[in-house]
Amino acid sequence: MYCSGCGQAMQAFEQVCLKCGRSVPPMPLARPPAYSRVQRHIQTVSVLWILWAAWSVVGWLIALPFVAGVFGGWGVWGHGGHRFYGFGPGFPFPHMMWLPEFISVLIFGRALLAVITGIGLLRRAPWARTLALVTAFLTLIKPLTGTVLAIYTLWVLLPAPSGQEYEQIAVP
Repeated sequence: MYCSGCGQAMQAFEQVCLKCGRSVPPMPLARPPAYSRVQRHIQTVSVLWILWAAWSVVGWLIALPFVAGVFGGWGVWGHGGHRFYGFGPGFPFPHMMWLPEFISVLIFGRALLAVITGIGLLRRAPWARTLALVTAFLTLIKPLTGTVLAIYTLWVLLPAPSGQEYEQIAVP
């Protein structure tokens, strides 16, 4: 450090120049490094993925009886296999009895993927950023909640600097 008046070398703790007597303004203290966008949002993103998985499963479990009924379950479940309002079991979709089960497998698989993504991000796993990006792209077409969560995840984790920031906070 040097005096701004005479150029004399000074020690950092000196407040007055010994040569010319000029007062030296105090040195600014170093500020702690600011959190990056990834550090500020990673926990929120991870918890939201876990909550979204639960939300998806609960929503499907509420809708499942109605979907199964439309695809023929009412004729079998509610009436012991008897005819349903004059129509046979499976009306109006007698050939699609498999559809509710297929949708259930897809929804539970997607929920499992979301939970694994959330837990991986919470633990700062090195692979979790890549999985979160894949999961976000797969969830973009899920109206409203899935789309919003996917866009938020992509905003936090997709840019190249975010990849570098995530590598710094990732736990091997």
